[in-house]
Amino acid sequence: MLGRIIGRNATEIVFRYPYGEDVKIGEILVAEDEENDNLFFLRVVDLQYGQEGSEKWGYRTAGEMMLLDEMEQPYSMREKERRLFKIGICAPLGYIHDGKFRKPKAIPSHFSKVRRACRDDYKFLDKGGWDIEIGKLRSGESEVDVKVGIDGNLISHHIGIFATTGMGKSNLMRVFAASAMASGRYGLLIIDPHGEYYEGGEETKGLRHHPMAGHSLVVYSPHHLSGPHNTLKISAYEITVGDLQNIFSFTEAQRDALYALSSRFGKEWLVNLHDMENEELVDEFGRRIQDITFSVLKRRAERIMRSEIIHRDENVAVTDSILNNLKEGKVVLVDTSGLYEYEELLAGVVLARRVLSHNKNAYRDKEAFGKLPSMLITMEEAQRVLKADGIFAQIAREGRKFKVGLCAITQQPKLIKEELLSQFNTFFILGLADEGDRNIIKSSAKQDISKVEKEIQTLEAGEALITYPGAPFAIPAKIHWYDDYIKNFEGEGKEPVKFDEAFY
Repeated sequence: MLGRIIGRNATEIVFRYPYGEDVKIGEILVAEDEENDNLFFLRVVDLQYGQEGSEKWGYRTAGEMMLLDEMEQPYSMREKERRLFKIGICAPLGYIHDGKFRKPKAIPSHFSKVRRACRDDYKFLDKGGWDIEIGKLRSGESEVDVKVGIDGNLISHHIGIFATTGMGKSNLMRVFAASAMASGRYGLLIIDPHGEYYEGGEETKGLRHHPMAGHSLVVYSPHHLSGPHNTLKISAYEITVGDLQNIFSFTEAQRDALYALSSRFGKEWLVNLHDMENEELVDEFGRRIQDITFSVLKRRAERIMRSEIIHRDENVAVTDSILNNLKEGKVVLVDTSGLYEYEELLAGVVLARRVLSHNKNAYRDKEAFGKLPSMLITMEEAQRVLKADGIFAQIAREGRKFKVGLCAITQQPKLIKEELLSQFNTFFILGLADEGDRNIIKSSAKQDISKVEKEIQTLEAGEALITYPGAPFAIPAKIHWYDDYIKNFEGEGKEPVKFDEAFY
């Protein structure tokens, strides 16, 4: 036994425990209500000092101790264990009655015993395996031998991963990808602007080290990598006017000119804009569009056409290959490190638009659509791309209907419009130092996490809270260390990494 409940209400339970006990914020405790045969789960959200007697006694005693300290004499307190104690402030998570977990609509009886939860108490959480395993259950700083993660069917309902630098976002994403590889039931597209997922870091392994990478991982990069990979090249004929609007800002006159080009030349619009002279373009449109407008658009087109990731063969589309990989339930890693920001964004925009467009078309055939796996598009620094009228915002609003989810990874959730953030059903919350970021997360989460702000503030690297609809409460997790986690799959994947030798 750890302590006894001493009061409060249905939203806050308070218990007393001995002065010498060490209880941590975030610990999950159990209150045994023997009178009603209920088992209540409590999350510690704050800790306080307690003392018997008046507050003045504490001031007086501290003063006496300080005086004896100056005299270098010891102080002996009578009945210290009785007179001094600590108080735990808890948020009730729910209770188990007749073997079923229920929402916290009742309170435990007066002076119910409080103890630390043991593994058997969590049978309602332990489903015998998750589609996407992330780590182990955490209680305070202690790891509990109960696997936690999410149902893979949730990925089309969008995922947010929020943390400041150094709190373990990259490790979490590698573990997520490792679980997706092992599952083989979901398509995962990772746009990697920092080149940290494939090779890993100086002290960590990358996705290429996963034992199942040979048949579950497909890699695209504009650079030479240490292992097998495909060359990242996008056909100029795949790029739409809408894609450019996701990257550059245009005036109304420039937008009208872009749509006029698209209407006149179809998928050849970008190539013709680049190749034709200004005077030719002005004449082509009967001088309805000014020369200066085409000059600005041509400069943008020239930047794109001279990019190392753009080619002119309209019969070769890397997006088709990537889409097929996703439909086969593979993890597709697109390394955009070293590219200019507009090139990186262009690659992400074209691929995201292509995936959503394909699944929208497939939706018309219910049988074919039913065979499609859910797909997740992962974007780092998501605050850059989640614009109100962009493709990623469109996916956030309507992607779940078409089995296309968005995983937004960001250090600054407050920079994402609240209306868009509210579309994300699953949150992985790691340490967030900024109060504004914590507030936007609290207001957007699908579960009430208002009582766990102190826990979020005190999360260590690799610790997280997982929230999603259907979870009994915000689940505290210790994320697997990727290098250790992939050892579980040794011997399961022996095929060589496949790459498209006939791409060119």
